[in-house]
Amino acid sequence: CGWRRDMADMIAQLDEYVQEGSELWLFNSVPAPKRAELLKDTGNKEELITNNLTICNVVGNPIIRRDLNRMHAVDDSGKPNGREITLDQFDSILILADAVAMENGANMMSCDSRSLSSLLIIQDIQKKLYVKRKSEDPNATLPCAPISEILDTRTKSLLKVANCHGYIMSNQIISSVMAQVSEDKDINIVLREILTADGSETYIRKVTRFVDLDEDRVLSFWDIALRARQRREVAVGYKPAELEFKDATHLIINPAEKFVPRKWSPNDMIITFALD
Repeated sequence: CGWRRDMADMIAQLDEYVQEGSELWLFNSVPAPKRAELLKDTGNKEELITNNLTICNVVGNPIIRRDLNRMHAVDDSGKPNGREITLDQFDSILILADAVAMENGANMMSCDSRSLSSLLIIQDIQKKLYVKRKSEDPNATLPCAPISEILDTRTKSLLKVANCHGYIMSNQIISSVMAQVSEDKDINIVLREILTADGSETYIRKVTRFVDLDEDRVLSFWDIALRARQRREVAVGYKPAELEFKDATHLIINPAEKFVPRKWSPNDMIITFALD
């Protein structure tokens, strides 16, 4: 949901991550005939060509329930092409801070309010669709949790009140990246490695990938990290088998007491950066 100036860059990056045949539904108030020109940034960028993604355009208002209940795709001329989808059918939903609203004079707080409204409406629609499907099929799975882009840090308190956990503080992330690069330009190499499709990705590995527990069960995290490095992976943390991920946040990234030996179990997980 939403539109922003760098939409073409986002789509190009996403195209490198997803499987062939994936679909990207763009739902916003920008007329379909105008989108192709906006994706080229009025001639400053080349025409967007995707290899894995098929783009489906939907025109509507992200804060109006009737537009969100059922989405109808249109062709490049804006005419309905017969395809439609509901919010419980998506694998992921991302709500962007709407650049169109900002161009019309909205400030960051206003944009965040629109994003939060969309988030709450989408969650409510998904909940009702799930209840309906559950009554028809006891094995129905929960719909995906929508993620919303938030611009102003002051909005974070509103998210807590609304019990919304799916959000990204985009301006804060960009500021942090710029601050790190300004202090040490070499950090840009690391960031490019972990934040682009061509670089390393995050993996959750079983500890048995690095340790033969029949021979050596008591090791420190540094020992695990060394064995991961021998496999050309970087171990950044671990999750004990007895803890859920939400209860192991202090261990998943940069755990304390890395030098202290612990007894590892077969279901312990190691979080690493690796190429594959």
